[in-house]
Amino acid sequence: MRSVCALRAWSAIAPGLPTTAHWQQWAIQPWCPSGELALDLSHIPSMVRRRLGPLAKLAVSVADVVLAQTSQPDLPVVWVSRYGDSGKSLALLQSQAIGEPLSPMAFGLSVHNGIGAQHSILRGIRSNAVCVATSNGAPEAGMMEALGLLHEGASEVMLVCYEAPLPTPYDRFHDEPQPYYAWAVLLALAAPGELGFSLKTIPATASDICQPLNSGLPHGLEVLHFLLSRERASLCVRHSSGEQQRSGCWWWERCDG
Repeated sequence: MRSVCALRAWSAIAPGLPTTAHWQQWAIQPWCPSGELALDLSHIPSMVRRRLGPLAKLAVSVADVVLAQTSQPDLPVVWVSRYGDSGKSLALLQSQAIGEPLSPMAFGLSVHNGIGAQHSILRGIRSNAVCVATSNGAPEAGMMEALGLLHEGASEVMLVCYEAPLPTPYDRFHDEPQPYYAWAVLLALAAPGELGFSLKTIPATASDICQPLNSGLPHGLEVLHFLLSRERASLCVRHSSGEQQRSGCWWWERCDG
């Protein structure tokens, strides 16, 4: 059975794109963000702000904006990032390499679900908090988790996607542009006749319709562009999985419920 999702609310942040109006213009003609990042977190207590790293601040800021737009403040959240807060993990490894004692708090904040945990505590969310990581197709993996929660009975699910440049020496392994960015969307199963989108996989034998993307965007922002641009009817993204790297495609399509 095809699942059609509706986008009920969204928020995004990246260098040079601080407001909804900026993102709406970006959706018409997208570009890869660069430069300094302006972020206002004055609504978060200072003690909490000090524990949030640069990437966590991005993710929490967009999650808060979307959370304010729902009548269900205690809703399931799916947190998805390809690498997470890798800078914190690298700092711990460097300390261990020179024999320095490791801080339990620093370790707790470095794990992949650390950002989601901090936000859950900050906002008193007791519903499911799922953290997803994958070598490629991170937004798609997160969307599949969100669909699972919706089909289990959740009326709405928030999906938060966030990334940051890999620190040296990890940056040599990055295979796409590396801006800071975060976006969050509030998802629900589309009502009959409501405009939404679907996501499915198609096998390699049918993936000739999947052309390489040349937009200059990281994959997460390519997906966001599809979600925000009503003019874009579909998005096809090649992926591989398994030890034999079997290839296929993720197929995003705009459709009615």
